[in-house]
Amino acid sequence: MLESFRIITNNPAVVEKNYAENEYYDVDVLKLFQMVAGETAKGYRLLSHPLTSSVRPDITPYKTVFLSKSRGCVDAESQILIEQAIAYAERLYEIREIPIYQRWDDKAKNDFQLIDLSITERALEIAGA
Repeated sequence: MLESFRIITNNPAVVEKNYAENEYYDVDVLKLFQMVAGETAKGYRLLSHPLTSSVRPDITPYKTVFLSKSRGCVDAESQILIEQAIAYAERLYEIREIPIYQRWDDKAKNDFQLIDLSITERALEIAGA
C-alpha cells in the first residue's frame, strides 16, 4: 500500500473525485512542476514520476503528481526527477511562441483531463488506496 500521500494537480476532473488529499492549483504544467520542486526542496518525496504517460508537458494542459504527506530529509532522487521534468518542459515551451496546450478547444481539454484522471485512478488502484 502507498504511504500517506498528497495529490498535487491542476486537473479539475481529479478534483471532482474528492480524493481526501487533493491540492488543486490553477496553473500550467510547468508552474505545477515548479511548485512540486518547491515541495521536494522542503523534504516531501515524489511518489509518482512527474512525466507519466507519453503526452508531453507542452501538449497536455493537465498533470497530477503524488507527493509524500510527511516531510523528511530532502530526497536527492525526487529533486533530480522534478528538476529534469522542469528543464524538459521549459525546452518544449520555448519551441513555440504559444504552447500547444493553449490551443485546444474544450473537447480536447476534456480528453486530456480524462487521460490524466485515468492515470491517477490507476496509480491509486495499484497502490491499494
